[in-house]
Amino acid sequence: MKNGVWIVLAALRVGGAGGYLAGSGGLGREESKETAVRPGKGGGKTLGGGLGVGPVSPRSGSGGEAKLREILGEPGQTNRILSLLEYYAELDPSRFAEEVKNLEGLPMSQRMLAMNLLFARWAEVDPEGALEESRKVGFPEMFMARAGVLQGWAASDPKTLAREYAENPSRFRMGRRGGREAVNVIASEWAKQNPAAALEWARSLDGGEAGRAIEGVFQEVSQQDPKRALELAAGLAGEERLEAYRSIAEAWAVQDWDATASWLSSLTGEEQAAAWAEAVESLASVDPQRAANEALKLPAGEQRESLVVEVSREWAREDAAAALEWLTTQGGEEAQEEGVGRVVAQLTRENPEAARDWIEGEPIGEVRDNAVRGYIMSSRGEAPAESVALAETISDTEARERLVERVVYRWIRDDAEAASSYIQSSATLSEERKERLLEAAESGGEGGGGFRGGR
Repeated sequence: MKNGVWIVLAALRVGGAGGYLAGSGGLGREESKETAVRPGKGGGKTLGGGLGVGPVSPRSGSGGEAKLREILGEPGQTNRILSLLEYYAELDPSRFAEEVKNLEGLPMSQRMLAMNLLFARWAEVDPEGALEESRKVGFPEMFMARAGVLQGWAASDPKTLAREYAENPSRFRMGRRGGREAVNVIASEWAKQNPAAALEWARSLDGGEAGRAIEGVFQEVSQQDPKRALELAAGLAGEERLEAYRSIAEAWAVQDWDATASWLSSLTGEEQAAAWAEAVESLASVDPQRAANEALKLPAGEQRESLVVEVSREWAREDAAAALEWLTTQGGEEAQEEGVGRVVAQLTRENPEAARDWIEGEPIGEVRDNAVRGYIMSSRGEAPAESVALAETISDTEARERLVERVVYRWIRDDAEAASSYIQSSATLSEERKERLLEAAESGGEGGGGFRGGR
């Protein structure tokens, strides 16, 4: 089935649409490790089991609705996706508009995915018709429909799409990032067919759109042939070559680190530093311990500190205790302050006793404050009174009150009477916060109605 699998992956990497799908609970990194992909910096990183399939609302009507229910009732997420791809590939184009209506009864996660697949297929045979129909669907389905149109059209006829975009870019822009995501998709798909032509077009754009399009070209070419990508980059200079090198480094690092490192060693100055940082951050997704060693090869400074934070977060997913030890011994003060919250949060999920012991041994200050926040946000077994006591140790007054307030709202849900007693006696909370919390406790004690607003 032509262009099948890429449609799903592309839907998840388009910024606004992919971000919505991930944020809505449809995708989760932890739930999808077995089918994880890392297409590049452009967006989502996973495809897998998080798009849970619920019951399809029964509706009378066409055979298409019955077929859709049958597909979404299949066991196995991969099977469902492939069946949807096959179904839309074989569907008569005259039925595409009718099929949009068939999606209305689906749960949100199913509807978003199916919407993207349907419009991507539609755009392969009638891009203008698909684009016009995508304007009629509601929010947030519009983002997935528009992403599907863009991807399907770019895959089938990127040159025409590029011309249409130049004449009226507002037709294709998505979300807050304007046309940057659109040009990235066009450039990526065009690079599959004609990298040189795609690069020429990318360089003709202005400002941020040019950079995003160049990134798309080199992400695509680098995944297939890093050495070919280097040949293309040789004709660039300045910011264009820097952007190309970042994309090459990101893609090549997960394929062959030794070859990537050899190439990085041949670079100098800003190009080397930027490409090295991009490569190490990418390497961290597949081999965080090795990435940790490579990160320290950068000269001390802001770039290295930022990289230490990113590597520690990736490492924490595999070994939070080791990541915490590395972060707090190798990272500078700023890196520790920024990175410790997420690492301790991960350690709390794995071993709350170890996380609490580490916090207890840490001196008062910003690092400990962020660790406490990470611990409390991730802890589920901690008694509310103990969580409040820990939150009260935060050094910053405003941050301390906010965290105590958050814990107390949780406490109200579990035991409104005990929470009220604490609120009344608290020396940490302001009178304004006490009043708000007592109102929530009174409401929460009768069914939690006042709890929602403060969570």
